[in-house]
Amino acid sequence: MGNSKRTILILIESLDNGDAAKALSTLVQYIDKTTYDVTVCSINAGGQYESIIKENVNYKTILTADSGMKRKMVYRTLPMSMVYKFYVPQGSDVEIVYSEGFATKLLSASSNKKAKKYAWVHTDLNKNHWTREVFSDNKEETEVYNRFDKVIGVTNLICEAFKKEFPNVKQPVETIYDPIDSLSVRLKSLNASNDTEKPVKYRLVAHGRLESRNEYSRLFRIVKRLIGEGYDLGLWVFGDGSERGILDHYIRENNLQDRIKLFGAHPNPYRYTVQGNLFVCSSFSSSVIKALILGLPVIAAETPELKELLKNGECGYIVPNNETALYEGIKKLLDDPQLLAQYRQKGEARGWDFDIEALMVPYENLLGA
Repeated sequence: MGNSKRTILILIESLDNGDAAKALSTLVQYIDKTTYDVTVCSINAGGQYESIIKENVNYKTILTADSGMKRKMVYRTLPMSMVYKFYVPQGSDVEIVYSEGFATKLLSASSNKKAKKYAWVHTDLNKNHWTREVFSDNKEETEVYNRFDKVIGVTNLICEAFKKEFPNVKQPVETIYDPIDSLSVRLKSLNASNDTEKPVKYRLVAHGRLESRNEYSRLFRIVKRLIGEGYDLGLWVFGDGSERGILDHYIRENNLQDRIKLFGAHPNPYRYTVQGNLFVCSSFSSSVIKALILGLPVIAAETPELKELLKNGECGYIVPNNETALYEGIKKLLDDPQLLAQYRQKGEARGWDFDIEALMVPYENLLGA
């Protein structure tokens, strides 16, 4: 008998650190390999997630670091139809492009008439239309997207932004959330930390790059203020970035070494996170979803993305995006254990919406269509 599996091609530009590559590394681990025969083709070889892709599915690359003239041919010289013909794996039942920009342009030139074709969008292209560097104008980019059977945005907001930016794309646009490895998160959290630290009544937790956009200086000032008012609390922060030196200096200058700890890019933050009393978030990231998966109540500075994730405040406490509101919100939750417990319960229930088995259902429904 022949191979009865449905063949899937997934094209991506790079497997370097990024939301699309990270999501793809999870997708290939959990997709049903008894039903689907998956090939990932990365235009550029290498990257943080390449080893995971290789371990789980068929893997092809087009360019390496020393490709030289071939790189010029692919990106500048050859028509996209020729690049597709010469370099992209042929004959799949489904063809997916998993990143915007050049990869989308390339797969739109597919000559595979039998394949269903889907274009993934991971960026708010209305706010950050970085793909303009790839296309001559919106008309050309619109024509490219109209060659696909469907456009998939990874949040409702990204879908709405896409429709606003490309009103003349006639193909359906729908939301499928990125897969999150919830099983791994829960398993890693079971190995709870035994670090000996000064115990506190309330432990705040935050994840994210130590950059100005994430407002850690604001959060540190709030923690200092609350401690000064007699609250017995501490803060654990996971992530690294350009502001680490500034934040370290603030901690030392204000004698907060036994209250605020910077863990850096820790290999397993979940063993600590699960011990927290409250997760504090000032910008959207997958770490918020992981906090919900671990059952932490969440307080978030208002952004459209977090409002979507937390169901307009039903599953997490949302406050205006300023220091006073965040201070008052944290204080309110610490002063009201019943309210804190309610958000823990609702957040944990929301976390199950991001269970890996649930998130894989729309993927497999789409691929089987």
